[in-house]
Amino acid sequence: MPGRLRFLLRYYLFWVASFVLTRLLFLAYHADRASRLRAGTLVGIVGHGLRMDLSAAAYLTVLPALLAMVGSLAATRIARRVVNAYSVAAIVLVALLTTIDLELYSAWGFRLDASPLEFLRTPREALASTESSPIARLAAILAVLIAIGIVAYRRLVARPDAEEERGGIGGAAVSLAACALLVIPIRGGVQWTPLNQSSVYFANDDFANQAALNVGWNVFHSLTTSRALDHTNPYTHIDAATARQVVDSLLASSDPARPLLRVAHPNVILIIWESLTAKVVGRLGGVPGVTPCLDSLSHEGILFDHVYASGDRSAKGLVAILSGYPTQPHVQIMNTPNKAKRLPMLSRDFGAAGYSTAFYYGGELEFANIKSYLIGGRFERIVGEDAFAPKDRNSKWGAHDHVVLGRLLADAGRARRPFFSTLFTLSSHEPFEIPMRPRFPGGDERDAFLSAHAYTDRSVGAFIRAAQRMPWWDSTLVVIIADHGHPLPRITAAGSEAARDHHIPMLWLGGALAVRDTVVERIGSQTDLAPTLLAALGLRHDDYAWGHDLLAPDAASFAYFSYLDGFGFVDARGALVYDALGERVTQRAGDPGEAEVRAGLALLRLSYQDYLDK
Repeated sequence: MPGRLRFLLRYYLFWVASFVLTRLLFLAYHADRASRLRAGTLVGIVGHGLRMDLSAAAYLTVLPALLAMVGSLAATRIARRVVNAYSVAAIVLVALLTTIDLELYSAWGFRLDASPLEFLRTPREALASTESSPIARLAAILAVLIAIGIVAYRRLVARPDAEEERGGIGGAAVSLAACALLVIPIRGGVQWTPLNQSSVYFANDDFANQAALNVGWNVFHSLTTSRALDHTNPYTHIDAATARQVVDSLLASSDPARPLLRVAHPNVILIIWESLTAKVVGRLGGVPGVTPCLDSLSHEGILFDHVYASGDRSAKGLVAILSGYPTQPHVQIMNTPNKAKRLPMLSRDFGAAGYSTAFYYGGELEFANIKSYLIGGRFERIVGEDAFAPKDRNSKWGAHDHVVLGRLLADAGRARRPFFSTLFTLSSHEPFEIPMRPRFPGGDERDAFLSAHAYTDRSVGAFIRAAQRMPWWDSTLVVIIADHGHPLPRITAAGSEAARDHHIPMLWLGGALAVRDTVVERIGSQTDLAPTLLAALGLRHDDYAWGHDLLAPDAASFAYFSYLDGFGFVDARGALVYDALGERVTQRAGDPGEAEVRAGLALLRLSYQDYLDK
């Protein structure tokens, strides 16, 4: 076998072995989840993932194969030096992606792809998000991966075979043939459809399927396909006409809701609470003692106890709440201002009804492209980090929640009435930094998360108690809802983990309410808030086509959320999570069946097409 061909074979097998070992590292890092899998599933993760490892290794071998062809003709040492430099750079890059992915999955529940790159537009906020991560441990893992990779490459791969002998036309032809053969593993075989994520999905367990992915391949594929996803709807598993019938039946309601308000045009304060998962709310069965103020306040108004977040990030949640618009896999409409400006928005509707409007946030408004979205919503007043004194910007994200809530309280007394004011909290975001002694002093990420929510709960409770003493309270409605749920605190009970992570509270209270201590058990989503709120105030809500009035007696009871290449669906029969690529249910709780799958597929297809058409 020619020396250069032996080198290419060693080179290719080096990367295949590296990817198998990094997959084992992923399983070891997430041993708590991996330990719950059967031995056959663990073997399947490695076996099914090997197909993507072979593809990723082939991609990395293309350049050395081309340079081997050049070296056969020119007999130059430059080609070998370029290959060695390229290989070291590739080892560092793969090690970096692998290390980032280890902790990213812990926080977000999916493998690294191109989506986190959006947050590099606001590097300070991106850095703050990482500070709750075990940086020292990850840095050590990164250093070890790089060191082992470079040593293994030099000892096992880079040793000379036939030194720099000229291979001539024959040697060049062999190298070219090797390069051409790499197309087969790159495509994942000789089948008609090229390799994609569904090619390695094999189990009815989301973690197992995610673990089978090759992180480098996943990032590269995401980068190269994200542009295509802005033009093509990949979710056509159900025909458009049937999808329209299903969605129309889900969102149809005709009977008016019963009156809930004492005044015709109340002030409205909307508090969007960062990461407020139901798992920390005692009255919803969450960890006791985290949100005592919210638990107490829930008896003073209307608690919606079966609400689900539409997505898993703030940019998605804000759009779902303020525009009643569902999230789509892979894309965020807030990042495309020309599309986002075509959405309906509560601020515009309240402004048209004679309300003054304001938005409050203690952080940088450029984060996740929030500012352009708010400006498109025609908020009359937008208060961001720059509006607060330097001494009050003592969080890595900006001004803490009690400071921002205090500004809203002061401004409410001067605002033109009726007013619609939205406040987005931030202190319960990573790194869970708070200006008080932690209520849960354990020191780990879970306790830091719980303590951060305890601080925001205290801040919100103090704001409500102060507002109750204000002259405008009797004509004010306050709505509290989360921007999204959170994987923390982790719960190992049977059922749909994703549904638990998306479960959030929604509470209405205030002097304008005519009812107290009421629980609405109808299942709903963030996308239902806008039509429900506008209907309660007697305002038009026809533009909010992706939600419905949860208080209408004949409204359907369901929630839909999307993730990666799939969706979750919750109704009275239970909850399921469906992988649209693998075309299988990956999580289930209760007894949902084909009707729930069809409903989710219909919403997935039509909502993505609506995004494309805007």
